[in-house]
Amino acid sequence: MTEPTAGGLRGRVRHHREVLSAAKDATPEQRRALLDDVQDDKEDRRRAQRARPVPRWLARPGARRALAAIAVVPFACGMVTAYLAPESLPAVAAQLAGAAGLVAGLVLLRRATRLLTEVPDGDLDERELGERDQALGTAYAVLACCVGVVALAAIADGPLLDARAWEPMVIGTLFTALLLPSAAAAWRWRELDDADL
Repeated sequence: MTEPTAGGLRGRVRHHREVLSAAKDATPEQRRALLDDVQDDKEDRRRAQRARPVPRWLARPGARRALAAIAVVPFACGMVTAYLAPESLPAVAAQLAGAAGLVAGLVLLRRATRLLTEVPDGDLDERELGERDQALGTAYAVLACCVGVVALAAIADGPLLDARAWEPMVIGTLFTALLLPSAAAAWRWRELDDADL
């Protein structure tokens, strides 16, 4: 099996295609070995990402907290879009803003927290495990509040409010749920040298 080249995403795609083509004609034992190699490569990439230092502008506690607020953008945009005409320009703009918030949140929050919420327990020390557990608890509480707001909007629909579509609310809540663990970790997480920033 060939090693992935330094071509970034294209190199990884080419590498995975080679692995898949090699797996077609392989015996079950060879397939297991190929799968183990792919999983080892994935773990090596994750460790390399975690070893990279966080950029100084992103390492500041104030920047992390401002970045954590991005997690609310898909939810807020979904709630707004639900009450707008489905094909109107403001609805499309709100949907695009929610999608941009999701992408920015996925990329920047993962980078700011060094994949804290996505790494196996064995790769974290005790302090990081404790911070991740606290972040997940906070994320679940905020998600429960978001679901509660959607439930209240469903109850108030008709007599008080007039939602045009429910899909944006649900999708916005789901997108926010993807971001909440990393956002909570970014909000609470402190590097050992945060006092020096």
